[in-house]
Amino acid sequence: MKKIFILAGGNDQAALMEELRRYFNNDVELILLDMVKNVKALSYADRFLQISTMDREAVLKAAQEEKIDYILTACGDQPLSTMAYVSAQMGLPCYLSEEEVRDLTNKIFMKKKMVENGIPTAKHVYVEEGDELPDISGLTYPLIVKPVDSNGSKGVKKVMEETELLPLLKEALHYSISKNAIIEEFKEGTELSVDVYVEGKTAKLLSVTTSNKIKENKDSFTILQSEYPPRVDYSEVRVWEIAQQITDVFGLKDTPLLVQMIVGNGQYNVVEFSARMGGGSKYHLINVLSGIDIMKVYVEMVMGKKPHVEPHKQWNNALMNYVYCYPGTFVELKNFEELKEEGIIYSYFTYKMPGAMVEKSNTSSDRVAGFLVVGNSEDEVKEKLHKANKMLQVLNLEKKDIMRHDFYK
Repeated sequence: MKKIFILAGGNDQAALMEELRRYFNNDVELILLDMVKNVKALSYADRFLQISTMDREAVLKAAQEEKIDYILTACGDQPLSTMAYVSAQMGLPCYLSEEEVRDLTNKIFMKKKMVENGIPTAKHVYVEEGDELPDISGLTYPLIVKPVDSNGSKGVKKVMEETELLPLLKEALHYSISKNAIIEEFKEGTELSVDVYVEGKTAKLLSVTTSNKIKENKDSFTILQSEYPPRVDYSEVRVWEIAQQITDVFGLKDTPLLVQMIVGNGQYNVVEFSARMGGGSKYHLINVLSGIDIMKVYVEMVMGKKPHVEPHKQWNNALMNYVYCYPGTFVELKNFEELKEEGIIYSYFTYKMPGAMVEKSNTSSDRVAGFLVVGNSEDEVKEKLHKANKMLQVLNLEKKDIMRHDFYK
């Protein structure tokens, strides 16, 4: 029986564990590691170890004691570093080396390599905590400050003028693991989320969606929806060319690849990328849109197989909607299952455990749930979203609905 460590206990890691059980016909022991015990994936594991996925030495010590066969994660950047480190130390199979993970998750190394190899990206400078503010005279406001290495969108803020820069930069440095941040020019346009599978050394586009943001969050970039097809004039050929260029420059092979880019005024600017699937149940959206079960492909890949993918369009239109709430204690979802049975929503996901306190709607970690609507026209999807928004509820301790319905109007 194989023994596998799973890093992080979110909804996407639960899906990974389900796929691993199918792959091994349940002849596998799955040990979940997370710094928090009350996580969504807990019930999918055979055992749980309360260890931070970022504490590489603690994870390594536990892995050696358990004599594991694999250490895996899915849909998150920072645990990739621990996965690669422990695998290297123990001689375990891993699809990424420590150097590859560094280049793919730390924006200092990522941006340097992009600039050196002509991958289009915004002008930028680096800042280390304790250093003087570097010369930004070559940059034009508005700017973006962001940690070079953090989870989700924590610490990523828009800076409109000079007086805002230092406090927002301090926040970005706070969220950085290495206490480094980046200041870059803000690029006007539409954000595309590009999901790719690199088969061998060839990039294959699985889906291209628009990342629609919460409009009231003026200085942050909280994703509200993933929309297909993107409502922006773009070239799929150019998007593929950039994905292939990233694959070639960073020496990627046999891996999922997520690329975020801004498209506007005929220009394409890469924000960042990583050798993983997107989070927020993106594995499911990819399957619905392309017919490719990317989680199944991923498991086969990490087990040393060479899966072949041939994506085919399944729906004309789709919207993955993320549910945020007013402050309160999340108790239960209401009407989600009923609307799924009626065909109004195609599927839904719960990201927080009952009893979780919801305080804000600023980052992806604030999501309570997500639901997908699909159709064969934009009007059909809009009508389904309208009906869903009227009926769905997120109840608090007083059985009152705290869902932010206004976000979808």
